[in-house]
Amino acid sequence: MSTQQLINTILMVSIFVLVFSGWSICVLLWMVQYARRRKRLQKRMGVIDAESQKAQTLQLWREEYQARRAAARRRKESLGERLERLRADAGWKAPAQIVLLSVVGLAVLAGVMPALLGYHAWFGPAIAVVVLVAFWSITKRGISHRISLFERQLVESLGIAARALRAGHPLVGAFQSISTEIGEPVGRIFGEICQEQALGLDLQDSIRRVANATHNGDLKLFATAVNIQMTTGGNLADVMDSLASVMRARMRLNRRVRVLTASTRMNRNTLLSVPIILFALLNIMSPEYMDVFYSTFPGRCMLAGTVTGMLFGAWVMTKLSVIRY
Repeated sequence: MSTQQLINTILMVSIFVLVFSGWSICVLLWMVQYARRRKRLQKRMGVIDAESQKAQTLQLWREEYQARRAAARRRKESLGERLERLRADAGWKAPAQIVLLSVVGLAVLAGVMPALLGYHAWFGPAIAVVVLVAFWSITKRGISHRISLFERQLVESLGIAARALRAGHPLVGAFQSISTEIGEPVGRIFGEICQEQALGLDLQDSIRRVANATHNGDLKLFATAVNIQMTTGGNLADVMDSLASVMRARMRLNRRVRVLTASTRMNRNTLLSVPIILFALLNIMSPEYMDVFYSTFPGRCMLAGTVTGMLFGAWVMTKLSVIRY
């Protein structure tokens, strides 16, 4: 190794150490600032107060929720059960296998088309990955929308059932009122309970089966409360009103969290979509200009570094947009 090469190596190592030190200092400062912002957000939301009974209640609720999730993880689901749960959560009418095969076929077709049109071979897999990521994003958005709709309808259903019970209707009559006045998906669920009751099945078993099939914690809590009240007796209307008030309070808290994290989520989506759109446009408008990223080793390293940096940035911004309470 010549003297000039040794000097260049030492210089590169020094620059790397300097950049890494600066990056470490920035990360440390960011972590301190993030901890301070998180504490301020928790104070604004009213979920942190050492001498408040509400904080203890929230902590107990969180521990109970984590215990239920741990118990659910211990029970291994088969692939068919997972696909069926995904289909139900996303609201697909077709079987999950058909939907997934159709998306994979579309991604393969989108990956083959650029090569047939004369573009670079690396461009096809990138488009296929974009199709799969877009499908998963749309699916997650649909699941979130369906869960939110389910919670709102369930709160309304509990109010209808409580008023029907106070008016003197039986529990099955209250469920029938819910099935006629509330649309999909809650109305269909209570309609299934009424149909099974008309066929002679046990009401408690029907409620428990539906609650386990929907994978919704609030509905499982409702099923448990109904089974206990039907076994031991008591005022079921008051239980439904109490459960509805708890659900409304949690929904208000979730909306406050979404408002506080709206800016972070918008910045994340913008910062991730702009480079992808520009990269695709440059490949379409000027393939020879972008060929250096595919045909040369430094270009491939730059492309791999860019993808890695974007994935890391997406992970960091996703963590920033989640408030645990």
